Amino acid sequence: MRGMGVDMATLKERTQIRTDSIEGRIPKRVFVFARFSLEAACGYAGVDLAKAHYDMELTEKAFESICKDFYSDALPVGNIRFPAPYQILGARNWVMGSNGAVQHPEIVTMEADEYDEYIANPYDAIVEKFLPRACPELDTDPANRSLVLGKAYRSFKKYSEGTRAVCGKLAAKYGLVPGFITGELIEAPFDFLADQLRGFKEINIDLRRRADKVKAACEATLPLMLKRAVPPVIRPGQINYIPLHLAPYIKMGDFEKYFWPTLEELVNGMDKAGVACTLFAEEDWTRYAEYLARLPKSAILMFENGDCAKIKATAGKDHLIGGFFDPTITLTRSKEECIDEAKRLVDICAPGGNFYFAFDKGIMDIKSVDVPKLQAVLEWVSVNTNY
Repeated sequence: MRGMGVDMATLKERTQIRTDSIEGRIPKRVFVFARFSLEAACGYAGVDLAKAHYDMELTEKAFESICKDFYSDALPVGNIRFPAPYQILGARNWVMGSNGAVQHPEIVTMEADEYDEYIANPYDAIVEKFLPRACPELDTDPANRSLVLGKAYRSFKKYSEGTRAVCGKLAAKYGLVPGFITGELIEAPFDFLADQLRGFKEINIDLRRRADKVKAACEATLPLMLKRAVPPVIRPGQINYIPLHLAPYIKMGDFEKYFWPTLEELVNGMDKAGVACTLFAEEDWTRYAEYLARLPKSAILMFENGDCAKIKATAGKDHLIGGFFDPTITLTRSKEECIDEAKRLVDICAPGGNFYFAFDKGIMDIKSVDVPKLQAVLEWVSVNTNY
């Protein structure tokens, strides 16, 4: 058990380790950044997930159970998907399932013959045509559309600000520092086009039939992503988050022509504005590691899987990297074997610095892990990785 509260010396140490890690210095030890979703936290605490979405006291109870019982230097909990505003909008792209989990079903909101309209004016096309298709409650006259959007935004602010308040309270109580995601959620232009407009199936067809339109659409999307990524007032230490989706499923040639150029420009644009970002490389990005190595050093990298030795030697040479550890192995291996896997990862990635310990992805279901074994792994990393 983690116990109650943390002394100021521990908080100071965690802050220094985080700062050293971000700024490229070798820290005292490896920074631990565990991540649990609201779904996992509710499952662990025995809290009704569907109710917790609408009740900050229940959210706090669930989040605190994780903060108390699992070692992490950074706040290990968070939530960005709130069903209430989506329900007000009648959203089809984010839907709460019967178990309370908010899911992202694949939908098509832009047809193949609408590329030119989007390329000419992406913002207007999204607001006037594509957003009402994704959110049918907006498919109405301007007055009622404004009313619905206002209600949804007010609901979003209520739950997002409530969640931030809970997280701030718990961070102070348990001496937890920020992780490496403190800013805005951004998408690579290609991923935005695929996730929100064309869908996984259609974007792959487009790469064969109208690749020039895909390229132009990514270029038209870039300014929208930059505007979101770089707000008028930049918060000190802002670190945006870019989950990278489609690259592992497309050919190298398509990656080089259509995915990478606007992603690189997006990250460079943030860096020039003084905004860092964490990129989460979903699935296996080993073949793209040398591309990631070209990004500015302000880019922090998190990997789901891949050849960690090759990635350390390329992208991890000058960039802070983490991830790779699959917590589900705790269901099939002994405690000692799970710790051995963590040690193997540390032995490969920690030498020379530029490494933090994190799961391959945030834990969504507490039943997907053996809790005592996972606690043992986190504790081992926290006390056995001094430089």
